[in-house]
Amino acid sequence: MANVNEGQRRFRGYLAWLLTAALAVSPVLQASTTGDYDDYQPPSRDGGGGDNDWRVPAIVAGAAALVLVGSWLHRRSEAAQRSTEDDGDVIDRLQRNGPEFAPQYNTSAFAAVGVVRGDWPFVLDFAHEQPVIVTLRISAQDVPEIYTLRIPFAADDVGRHLLQFRLPSAFGDSERPAAIAVTATDMSGERTVSSFRVYALGCGPRAVGSVAIEEVSFLPRRIRTQASEQASYRFFSHSEFPQAVAEIMRVEPADDGERQFFVNEEPIDGGVAAGRSIDPQQWDGRDESQSVSTGTHRLKVRAWAPTGGWVTAWSDSQVSVAP
Repeated sequence: MANVNEGQRRFRGYLAWLLTAALAVSPVLQASTTGDYDDYQPPSRDGGGGDNDWRVPAIVAGAAALVLVGSWLHRRSEAAQRSTEDDGDVIDRLQRNGPEFAPQYNTSAFAAVGVVRGDWPFVLDFAHEQPVIVTLRISAQDVPEIYTLRIPFAADDVGRHLLQFRLPSAFGDSERPAAIAVTATDMSGERTVSSFRVYALGCGPRAVGSVAIEEVSFLPRRIRTQASEQASYRFFSHSEFPQAVAEIMRVEPADDGERQFFVNEEPIDGGVAAGRSIDPQQWDGRDESQSVSTGTHRLKVRAWAPTGGWVTAWSDSQVSVAP
């Protein structure tokens, strides 16, 4: 945790002027390409969906991921200027189901949709093992500019960092949906890197105070389903969140960024209380269809309140599943 505090002190002094409006996407993001990706519409439990939904790109390739995140975010910026009577449906969905992610993505170039508000605190907790340029872009509904925070980290800055700042007043005095994109590239800005890992992403009063959810534990390192072995997970929350979901993500290493694939999820009954850890929960190594999910897995926790913000946290520990 010493590296986190050191990183926070190092960057807090100039975050204010680094958060600037970017009206154009960089050339590498505007370039056309082909790749194994698609627009993903998160399933709505009430059957909703439509042209006004803010779709999250499903990202599986590094070079394609950069292009897709940039073009998708630019489209969201254009859509943000076209207010419709259905805009409230997006907010209702996010307040009901929490922040949205694609079911598969490259952790060095991914996007999410969540609720933001002017002057709300925002947090990004991450680590890297090589020089990197970390770029955070936020495109909010009815806000024309794409706000961009771009920070280069040299070789002597590797490690874990906590970026925490307040959103500008331009995001308005009421909650609104926003597209949030995070990319981590080499110093050329053209290629995603392999060592980048996000531990937490969140926005709102309940999400920030360091990071609202931490100590995400996912153990043991290996389980065998034929032996009826199970993995156990738990986490600590600094804030009260009426709703929370634990998601199991299968991970695959790659030279251009770790891939994560949705496997299964389990709601946390009753949400989480402030100042305590949840009771240990179990996972039997199976996906939604009850098939064995072989390979390496991480835990992702999404927690949110109808008002007050949201947070997503990932485990550092991994569980390998064998039949």
